[in-house]
Amino acid sequence: MNIKMLLIAPYPGLRELALSIAQEQKDLDVIVVQADLQEAVPIVKQYEKEGIDLVISRGGTAKLLRQHTSLPVIEIQVSGYDILRILTLVKDYHNNHWIIGFTNICQGFVSVSNLLGIHIPYTIIHNQSEVDEAVEKAKAAGAQTIIGDTVTCKTAEAHGLHSILITSGKESVIEAFEQARQTYQMIQHKANEAALYKQLLHKSGAAVALYNEQGVIQYASPTFQHRLAPITTDLGESSIGAYFPFLDREYHALCRAIAPVEIEYVYIINDERVHLRQGHLDENYYYLRVSEPDSSPADHGLTVTAIQPVMRSFSQIIGNSEPIQTMIRQGEQAAMHREPLALYGEQGTGKKTLAGIIHCEQKQPSELLLFVRLVADSRGLMDRLRSIFAYANNGTCVLQGIEQLPAMRQDEIAQLIPAASARILFLFEDSPVRLWRQKRLSPHLLKQLKPNQIRLPSLRECLDDLEEYARKFIAQYNVKYGKQIVGIDEEALKQLRRHHWKGNWKELSNVIEQAVQSARREYIGIDELRAAGFLSNETGLCLDLQKPLAEIEKEIIWKVLKEEDMNQTKAAKRLGINRSTLWRKLK
Repeated sequence: MNIKMLLIAPYPGLRELALSIAQEQKDLDVIVVQADLQEAVPIVKQYEKEGIDLVISRGGTAKLLRQHTSLPVIEIQVSGYDILRILTLVKDYHNNHWIIGFTNICQGFVSVSNLLGIHIPYTIIHNQSEVDEAVEKAKAAGAQTIIGDTVTCKTAEAHGLHSILITSGKESVIEAFEQARQTYQMIQHKANEAALYKQLLHKSGAAVALYNEQGVIQYASPTFQHRLAPITTDLGESSIGAYFPFLDREYHALCRAIAPVEIEYVYIINDERVHLRQGHLDENYYYLRVSEPDSSPADHGLTVTAIQPVMRSFSQIIGNSEPIQTMIRQGEQAAMHREPLALYGEQGTGKKTLAGIIHCEQKQPSELLLFVRLVADSRGLMDRLRSIFAYANNGTCVLQGIEQLPAMRQDEIAQLIPAASARILFLFEDSPVRLWRQKRLSPHLLKQLKPNQIRLPSLRECLDDLEEYARKFIAQYNVKYGKQIVGIDEEALKQLRRHHWKGNWKELSNVIEQAVQSARREYIGIDELRAAGFLSNETGLCLDLQKPLAEIEKEIIWKVLKEEDMNQTKAAKRLGINRSTLWRKLK
């Protein structure tokens, strides 16, 4: 199949030359149109719609067309033969000549004219808008004839000067055709390569989309379209922001700064939590892919997640118990300043939720809220943290896992905090003071965090609020599963209150969700708890009451130790004894 080319000729002689040469090009279908500068733009746009492969033009027209078409534009260069012909033509003229043109033209003329002993003054321009001023200055300096391209010649004549157009010879046009062939072959090779990659993505089932800096989707795999939205890939019509509004310029800047680390988002589509990861490819392109939860690689030392706050105000926190009210008061005070803050409590106590509320209660809740999990010490870790602290400008950065890093690395992070543009919140399961005593937290970090700490109470400390939380979860899961559960019967509530709740509110939420799913009546009862697997946990320890009291105590202690992953401190605290008493009772 022949290559389809459009040649825009700025002057009549080039059109005639191009037509005669085109007849000799058996592998080319060449359309030749005479047009100059702006009048060439609509012509190219029209032929672009008709499937033209390349455009050929020269001078300022070629440069202008590159700004208005996505097609490759081949420029007919001014060759040494073209320059030699003009110089031969003007060498015996008695008029004062002046050359006005872009750098490549003027330098070519100077080089050849010096060889021939012909000295012609010249003015280098960098933009067509400079032509008029250049002609005026040449005229003031005594120029009578201006040598240049089409626009320059027209401008010279408008100023009452003679002009000589730098024309393109046969060699230049043939060279442009050859360059067009090579460009087309290279484009076809890249297109075939891209088609193979697309086939690979299709067959692999990867759910991924590619888009540019403006958000225009360049490619969306069938799996991505099927899972997320009826996305089309018509350029200029489909924007990634129309489907995912959170992918704004701020996240793009952060994505570039921390590449190759991806930013994770959790997005709700048809009541399904979909995990998306955004990455940066090069200066102008980004990708978005669907991934499995917790599948982010730890090779870079950290993972970054953009948090969408579950709650936005302290008024949304349920509970009238003193521990809950104390936490709320401390949180309200923390939201009034931007100092580093430590939130600590057991798993499932809602540390990330409280961090989101504090972020939203501050003056600029629309700024970035990032959750950064530190998973390993790596070479580029500090550079990436420095970028996150800077690009999350006026936002909030929630850090978890810093106690897993060496003390030296913790000290380096502590040095970054005073200059950080983002507010830094730290999440711990234990208090910063206790972590410091265990030599798991740097003294420099402890000093920064000691004035601002909030302890989140466990569910065991707030059992008076348990029923209210259970009802909240019932309402939430009624919507999700289309149920009409109205409460919990008394016997089931007693069982819930007896439970240890190692996973706190998160565990309660999971139990209620499973109970709502299995419920066949209006109330959650013992049968629903049993179907949720809850009561089996309560009966895991069978005590032989015929044994001596010391043996029964030992069984209970071993049971608690196993539930606490053999953590002696936690087991002793849960049993209300110290560690020495714990081991004395196990002897």
